[in-house]
Amino acid sequence: DPKYNFVLIDMKHIKEANEKYILIKKAKESNIICRNALIYYYILNADNPNSQIIKYLVNRGAKFEVHDEGAYGWTPMHFWARRNNYELLELAIKGGANVDMQTLLDPKSEYNETLLFEAVSEPETYRVTQLLIELGANVNFITPTSPLDNAKGSRNKKLLKDAGAMTSAQLDKKYNIYWDSEECEKDESYMEKYCKLLNDAIKKAKESE
Repeated sequence: DPKYNFVLIDMKHIKEANEKYILIKKAKESNIICRNALIYYYILNADNPNSQIIKYLVNRGAKFEVHDEGAYGWTPMHFWARRNNYELLELAIKGGANVDMQTLLDPKSEYNETLLFEAVSEPETYRVTQLLIELGANVNFITPTSPLDNAKGSRNKKLLKDAGAMTSAQLDKKYNIYWDSEECEKDESYMEKYCKLLNDAIKKAKESE
């Protein structure tokens, strides 16, 4: 339907979409999610995503924890963060999506990059950065790098610093938990242990404020 920028032949009207297209379906023998969810069909085929469509999907319970089967394991929200679609992100997050949603770059890890990492990686997406911070994104999530480590553009860096963001080196020093490159080479689980220790310390300190 041109009104909704759809190219799917079997979807003349968005409201006729069967509920099964909104649900998540896992790929066989994989933690990655297939693109069977309506939200993925839409963002991959719409020339210009329509906020009314996203709002409709949010209200109908669309799941945004739908990861791309590609190398990055992005959700639709990671695409929007990188493409500066802050209006769609706001609809999704206010509709219940996780503001700190991670990729599935490493399906076994609990510390993949969040939406904020994608937002700060491009100088022109500072409005997405601002929105995510306003909606409560964790500015000091460690993967083992921090959003500030990855930030590009003076506006992104200023927004992060104003929100209390630090580099991973600064956080190491503050919490006396230091990255050991040699240990990482010897122990394949070291990165996960380091991320857990530092993230837990940051979380505990924030809760006690």
